[in-house]
Amino acid sequence: MPERDEPGVVLADAVAQPDAGASGDRTAAALAPLRERIDAIDHEIVALLNERAQIALEIGRVKEQTGRRTVRDSQRETEVLERVTSASAGLFPEPELVALYRKLIAATRRVQHAQKRTGAGVEAEASAAREAAGPAATAGSSPGPREE
Repeated sequence: MPERDEPGVVLADAVAQPDAGASGDRTAAALAPLRERIDAIDHEIVALLNERAQIALEIGRVKEQTGRRTVRDSQRETEVLERVTSASAGLFPEPELVALYRKLIAATRRVQHAQKRTGAGVEAEASAAREAAGPAATAGSSPGPREE
C-alpha cells in the first residue's frame, strides 16, 4: 500500500523504487540524526507554545482586573506579526510565517476567551497546562513574542 506523507498526498511505494536497497539504508542512516534534531525542536516548540499560552492566561487575568472588556488587541497583533517577520532569517516563506502566527494568535485568543467564560483562575489553568506539557514546558524556555 502506498505511504502517505500528508493527508491526500500519496508517496511512491518503496517497493517500486529500484534503488531502495543499500541506497535506501544509507539515506535512512543519513536522515536519522537530522530527523532527531527536528523531533527535538518540535518538542521545544510545543513547550514554548504551552509557556506562551500560560502567559496569555495571565494577560487575560490582568485585562479582566483592569476592566478591559475585550480580548482582541489589533494593534498588538500587528506588532507581533511585524516583529516575527523582521526576526525571520528568510528561510521560512513570509506568507506562511504570517499565516502560522495568525493561527497562533487566534488560538491564544481562544485560550483567553475560555478563561473569561469559565472564570477559571490563572493558577489552575497554568497548573493544568504545565502538567499536560510535562518537563519540557520548563526546559530551555526563553521569552518569545507575546500577545497582549
